[in-house]
Order: sequence, then C-alpha cells, then structure tokens
Amino acid sequence: MSATAGSDPPGGSRGIGIDIGTPGRPGYSLRRRLLWLLLSAIAALWLLLAMAVFLRAHDMADELFDEQMTQMASSLLDASAARPDLPDALPSALAAANRQGTPGFVFQLWRREDGQAGSETLLVRSAAAPTTPLVDGEGFSERLWGGELWRFFSLRDPAGRYQAQVGQRHDLRYALARDAAGRVLIPLIAGLPLLAVAIWLAVGNALSPLSAATTAVAARRPESLAPLEPGSAPAEVLPLIDALNALFVRIDRALDGERQFTANAAHELRTPLAALKTQAQVALRAADDGQRRHALERVIAGVDRMTQLTEQLLMLARLDPAATPLPQRALDLGTLTIEVCAQLDAAAHARGVELAFAGSPAAPQLVGVAELLAALVRNLVDNAIRHAQTKVSVELQRTAAGVELIIDDDGPGIAEGLRQDALRRFERLGERGGGGSGLGLSIAARVAELHGGELTLGESAAGGLRARVVLPPRNA
Repeated sequence: MSATAGSDPPGGSRGIGIDIGTPGRPGYSLRRRLLWLLLSAIAALWLLLAMAVFLRAHDMADELFDEQMTQMASSLLDASAARPDLPDALPSALAAANRQGTPGFVFQLWRREDGQAGSETLLVRSAAAPTTPLVDGEGFSERLWGGELWRFFSLRDPAGRYQAQVGQRHDLRYALARDAAGRVLIPLIAGLPLLAVAIWLAVGNALSPLSAATTAVAARRPESLAPLEPGSAPAEVLPLIDALNALFVRIDRALDGERQFTANAAHELRTPLAALKTQAQVALRAADDGQRRHALERVIAGVDRMTQLTEQLLMLARLDPAATPLPQRALDLGTLTIEVCAQLDAAAHARGVELAFAGSPAAPQLVGVAELLAALVRNLVDNAIRHAQTKVSVELQRTAAGVELIIDDDGPGIAEGLRQDALRRFERLGERGGGGSGLGLSIAARVAELHGGELTLGESAAGGLRARVVLPPRNA
C-alpha cells in the first residue's frame, strides 16, 4: 500500500486581540462625548424653545397692537360722533399725533357726504398718512406700503357716515416679539456654561465606577486573577465587571492548563532523555562492536520516540490556545485517509499487522484544516497498530449523523470504565502498553472538537478497541 502524503499547512499566526473602538482610530473620551451629546440635545431643545417663545411673543404682540389699533379707530369714531366739527374735537393725544406724527403709525378719518358711497371726505390724518384711503374695505389687512409691510385696520360707525383707518408698520411687532423673547431666553443662554459644568461633574460622577475598575485592574499584579468586587457599581457597569471576572477565570484555567502541560511534558521528556544517556554510556563502555551496535540502535530508537513525542507536544501546543480559528478549506477526507494509511503501512507490516481500508475515498467531503485532520487519522491509526494483534481496519462513510470514521483493532482493548480517561493527556493505561506517550488519543479528540465533531471509544467486533469519529453535517 503506497501513497504520497500531500497536505497544506494551515499557516498564519495565532493570537488574541481585543478591539473596543473604531479600527485605526484612537480611543475617545466617553465623558466628552456624553457632554457633547447632552449639550447638543439641550441646545437643540433650546432652539426649538426659542422659536416657540418668539412665535408666542409675536402672537401676543399682534393681539396687543391689534387691540391698540381697534381702540384708536374707535376713539376716532367716538370723537366724530360727539363733535361733528372735527378736527377740533379730537382728543389731545390724537391732535398731537396729527401735528407731529408717530413713527410707524398712521391714521385717517373719512366722512361720507349725504350717505353716498364714493363721496368720502378726509377729515383728519396723521402727518405721515396719505390723502388717499389707506385700504379698501373694512377689518384687518396687510400689504406692502412704501416698500415695507404694514398692517391696517378699517372701522365704520353704525350709521355708516364715518370711517376710521389705522395703519402700523409690521416690524414694530417683530421688535416687540424679539424683545420679549430675549428677556426670557437670554438668562437661559447665559446659564448654559453653568449647565455644562454641572453635566460634566454629573457625568464624571456617573463614570467613576469605570475609573475605579480601571484603577483596580491597573494596580493588579500579573499573577493576581481574583475576581473584581462589584461594590456599589451601577447596573450598566456590572456586565463589564462580570465579563472581566469571566475573563480572569478563563485566563486562570488556561494558565493552569499550561502549567500542567509544562509539568507533564517535562516529566515525559525526562524519561527518554535519561534512557538515551544510559544507552550512550553503554555504547561508550561496550567491550565489542556487537554490544556497541546494539546500544546505538537503542539510542536511535529512543531518538525516534523523542521525535514523535516532540511532534505531539508541538501539536498540542498549537491546538490548546485556539484563540483564532485556523484557516479551513474544502478537502477530500477519503483521499487524506488513504494517504495517511499509506504512510503507516510499512510500520504495520513491521509489526505483523494487516492495515485495511474500506469505503469510497471520494465520498466524504469536508471543510476543515487538512493538517489537523491528517494528524487525527494518523494518531488513531498509529495507536491501533501499536496495540493490534493481527489486523487494523479503517472505515470511512457518510451517515445521517455526518461523516463517520471508524478504526478497529483486535488488540486487548480498553475497559469501559477507563475509556474516558484514555482521552486525557499523558494517560497511559497499563494494559494498553506499546511505548506510547499518552498524547495520541487526546490530540485526536481535540482535533475532532475543533471541527465540531466528537471522538468516542468503544469495543470492536474483534474484541479490541474501536475509535469512532463523527463530524457533523454542518462541516460536510
């Protein structure tokens, strides 16, 4: 059985990154941002308030000046009714206006002769008023006069003989409205800086729990992973504190795993290194070439075991962090499995074990990391070869559960109560012997987990061990 293995390395680097802002943008001040948003909202509301106040003041000015114009017209008509010999009967105020004129204000008093329409006579007018009627008709009206907007009011007495017309420049109303609105709004605008200071202090006080949490984290020693105390933190800050505490727990577990891994790796490396040293010393003290050759062969075998152990340790070191996903691509798991079996065929024959493959090689298609899946198959097949008596079978098929890989051997197997322990690192069961490092099954289980699958151990039909890997349909 021969084949050439070809699998692309996953490549890329692995790391953990935390992004809490816009990429390429330095961190901004939350306090300044809140202050800007609050002051902008208040300024917008005050602008709407200013418009509302001005419109209301303008309405009140309209009501005030309209009432004044109505009273002026009524006064003219009352004077004409009391003294028919106008204009001498006009009140003193009207007489003064008639002599000097009032800026922005004009009036006229007309008399209809013999009750005939069109025969009106101008009895009196203000200095700025024309000699022609200001308006036609009665009531209020507005029009441009002399290039400016004016408001006019015309009133006729009940007998229909006298008609008073009063006019006022419209910008006087705007001026009064602006003055009234300014009296209300200027104190509010002047108080805006004080409000900004109050908001700044309030926001700073509200954000103080964040500052406290920052100080607590910054003051910690690297080895301190105790949870942060929430204290009197508000509800909005509690999720951040909980997330930090959860991160501390994950970091503590990761560090504990690294410590255990380092301790176990050191222990596993110490034994073969001691054996290599012993065999090298035997070779140095050997009395004849045969004894020396035998010792050197043992050294080479030990180096091979060290090489396999080192490769497995490096594989575990790559699999454990899993901080960022490895690059995945579509691959043919059948072809990959045949290539791995071809690489291990010579080792199987050397142990007197028949290695057989069953299944359609092109059927199971996956999206995954070829190097890791090859390591999964290699570790399971190599483990089976080490403990088989005469035969190892590899079966690959698609089922309702997904893509299924089954590797059976006819070795001594593993007792049901110890199968879960066999998936842990550096776990070598006494009855399983074979000189392994106790890492093969744990690596295979981790690779299956990274691909969303699961490795389970059971009993084969021949009474040995069955390793069953199922990768779910979502990867198929």
